Amino acid sequence: MMINREIENLIVKALFKEITDDEQRQLDEWLNVSESNRIFFERLHSEGYLKGAIGDRNRELREESWKRLERRTVGEKGRKIRLFVLRVAAMLALPLLVGGIMWYMSEHGMADLPLANQEIKVGGSKAVVTLSTGEQLSLFGDTTVCVNDGLATLVNTKDTLNFMKGDHPVVVDNSYNVIQIPRGGEYIVRLEDGTTVYLNSESELRIPVHFGKDERLVWLTGEAYFSVKHEKDRKFVVRTNKADIAVLGTEFGVRVYSGEDELLTTLVKGSVEVKSDHDIHRIVPGEQATVDNMGKIEVREVNVDEFVAWKSGRVVFVNARLEDIMDELQRWYDFNVFYSSPELKELRFTMDIMKYKEVSEIFELMEKIKKVSFSVNGNNVILK
Repeated sequence: MMINREIENLIVKALFKEITDDEQRQLDEWLNVSESNRIFFERLHSEGYLKGAIGDRNRELREESWKRLERRTVGEKGRKIRLFVLRVAAMLALPLLVGGIMWYMSEHGMADLPLANQEIKVGGSKAVVTLSTGEQLSLFGDTTVCVNDGLATLVNTKDTLNFMKGDHPVVVDNSYNVIQIPRGGEYIVRLEDGTTVYLNSESELRIPVHFGKDERLVWLTGEAYFSVKHEKDRKFVVRTNKADIAVLGTEFGVRVYSGEDELLTTLVKGSVEVKSDHDIHRIVPGEQATVDNMGKIEVREVNVDEFVAWKSGRVVFVNARLEDIMDELQRWYDFNVFYSSPELKELRFTMDIMKYKEVSEIFELMEKIKKVSFSVNGNNVILK
């Protein structure tokens, strides 16, 4: 398939959601020319293709750039980090991605694009950061980079994104950074106050460029584990679509996926206050507060490890329905699941597994526990 440079540029802009309305109309015209054009464009969105584009073309160049950048930003042990202004999304990261995609398209074309049925792969460290300027940065577990958008400085090393505290931070109203974790991903974020947040798959954390004087407020969808740095004068507040969780300093897990009916707040250390529009409760370690869609809060004692083990590399299921287990595994391993009968969904399992295992090992274990079989075809799983 021959693609001219103008179409290549439009495709890349669409992939990074930086395409204008006029450019989108041009791209739509090209897409409508033939079915093969549409299939080609849809397959470009696959994670396997993008990883191939980045890895095959840019691995040496990227490693060389990261090393050079690391020498300038993160020195030897004991040296202070020297911060400088870099518009990475425009100057470094995006050109690397774009260059890789362009090369991959020209070298491999249609034939080598990944098919819909892919191998099921173990998840890993990956995130997409949208800066307050609107620029985007894709992060993986081997990314080392320093970014300054004029308001704040971010330093990423390995699987941790650090928001650095400035000497004279500029607080700007309605100015935020957003961290999005895709399916099959996880990431660690260290905020400017020293709070550490572990983000699970399909989660989003929105944080202000700098915290205000009176409180430290963040917004969450999905699942996260918070280890909050204690400050006696500023509460740390996690805002969700069902309730606010307020603390001074503690460790707790929050689960609030959009497709689930309840918010779960599980306390490991300290104390937290859970407040909805209609109710308020304070919980202690070993307790979990659930908030339903009406804002009603209920508190119960739980095995904390069952709900927060994921951040330490384990997944725990206690008498859990098979459908709920498969929903959880899908987030991490990114596959599609089909049931040969609805009764299978109600089978129950108790398991404590390492999340970095190949999924086939987990399926084999479940087949030994119950009379259920797993048939895998590409990234489709059929339960019988």
